[in-house]
Amino acid sequence: MAQEYVVLNEKVELGRIAINKSVIQSISEISIADIENASLAPVTRFSKPVTIRIEDNKLTVEADIEVKYGANASVTSELVQNKIYENILFMTGFKANDISINVVGFNI
Repeated sequence: MAQEYVVLNEKVELGRIAINKSVIQSISEISIADIENASLAPVTRFSKPVTIRIEDNKLTVEADIEVKYGANASVTSELVQNKIYENILFMTGFKANDISINVVGFNI
């Protein structure tokens, strides 16, 4: 079963430190907004643009983005992937195992 949080410190004297999935989702959404040629895919009734899965304390991020028309989709996807990884690592100290970026459309 999937967890709702990532455990950073398993056993410490006063307890353990964990981060909720919603925090990682917010970090990912902010990271996408920082990239000039990328934007979040629109939220639909059945899907969200950023999906976070945590299984056995391994973090997987999947993001749907739209790329600005005329920009290189491959380069933009790589920039988004690196930005999400760096921001999660910087803000939480936890390394994401897998970050998948899906280009679902283009902005004109």
